[in-house]
Amino acid sequence: MKPGTWDRQSYALWHGTSPTSTILDRSGPEDMWVRGEGSWLTDAAGRRALDARAGVGNVLLGYGRDDIVEAMSRQARELPYVCMVRSELPAPVTVELAGELADIAPRGLDRVRFCHTGGAAVESAVLMARSYHRNTGHRDRRLVVGLRDSYHGSPMAAMAASGQRIMHWLHGPMPDGFHHLPEPEADASGADLVARLDELGPERVAALILEPVKGLNGQPLPTPYLRAAREYCTKNGILLIFDEAFTGFGRMGEMFAAGLSGVSPDLMCLAKGITAGYAALGAVLATEEIHRAFDTDSTVFAHASTTDGHPVACAAALAAIRAYRSEDLVARGRDLGRLLRDRLDGLLDGAPAFGGVRAVGAYVAIDLVDGDGRPLPMADRRRLEAACRRQELLVHYTPDTVVLMPPLTMTSEEAEFAARRFTGVVSALRPAAAP
Repeated sequence: MKPGTWDRQSYALWHGTSPTSTILDRSGPEDMWVRGEGSWLTDAAGRRALDARAGVGNVLLGYGRDDIVEAMSRQARELPYVCMVRSELPAPVTVELAGELADIAPRGLDRVRFCHTGGAAVESAVLMARSYHRNTGHRDRRLVVGLRDSYHGSPMAAMAASGQRIMHWLHGPMPDGFHHLPEPEADASGADLVARLDELGPERVAALILEPVKGLNGQPLPTPYLRAAREYCTKNGILLIFDEAFTGFGRMGEMFAAGLSGVSPDLMCLAKGITAGYAALGAVLATEEIHRAFDTDSTVFAHASTTDGHPVACAAALAAIRAYRSEDLVARGRDLGRLLRDRLDGLLDGAPAFGGVRAVGAYVAIDLVDGDGRPLPMADRRRLEAACRRQELLVHYTPDTVVLMPPLTMTSEEAEFAARRFTGVVSALRPAAAP
């Protein structure tokens, strides 16, 4: 194999969502990340880059955390695996982690069921909601209601709960029993939500699933809207699900994004930051009332996987949660987000492509526009991302915005570096008007 090229005949890996050949055309073996330390990654050629996207928002404690690595190593030596699918007892670390999660969760979420990804957590919560109603004698409650353009993961039930029609078009037909409502405006009171749920027939609805802060653009759902949702669900026997797979563990300025509104759900889905990216783990937190509906001799919740509650992953999560709490990193994330927002707002003032910046916790969204003031096309966002990497900076982008979502442990000096490097790239953009 020549330096800087791939041997296409022997390359066996099938990449994620982008075509593998496209990725290999744009990069070579020297571009692979081989080491991480703190907020920095180093590639095979020895070049460093500041990871201002924290992996994919999940590496909240940065790289090279000895406390997490040692906890995982210790657990792997003592007991690497225990089956939780059938009647076996879990590893002690799994029980300990469940207690820790219940301790920091929004009020009322006292039971924890583990899985392995955020999408699996959403799928489990959807099936749990339907089974709960069946177990309590309400078999007609099957409908799961979400919002248009929402994203809840890639398993089939999670994909159906998502409101992104392109996913339904690509992978359909979707399973029945899902409905999507318009997203609320910034000043929404919840009256429209109530009217639409009334029209659907609340007696048919098993659950309402919401992202308290939208992961695609960092926009919190209005507090009055969430309070109206909570009140309506309580009044009509509907389970309220919060998908916090992305927003949990300090990313949005509270331990969980539910804390922004003070609204507690009946089910909450977690992943990503639960292990700070050091292992694959997800969880569904539930109320005691929901748990009781399954804790009988005549019920079973037959939705589980071999690696659910994996002891090594649970050890990573326990160490990560203790770090979030003992190092006051949720407050640090708020400070970090404000610093980046204020610096970018000042440095980018007057840049042709700059449409504004906002921060929710350590999620900093920068709106970039073309010459007509419309969102910058995706092709331009990809070029921006590549230009930032050449400037030793890693950023994230979505169809809605460009994002800096750093580790909560990033230093103020590193944040200043990120702001200045990002500003340099954006200031060089010369967006053209649409033809």
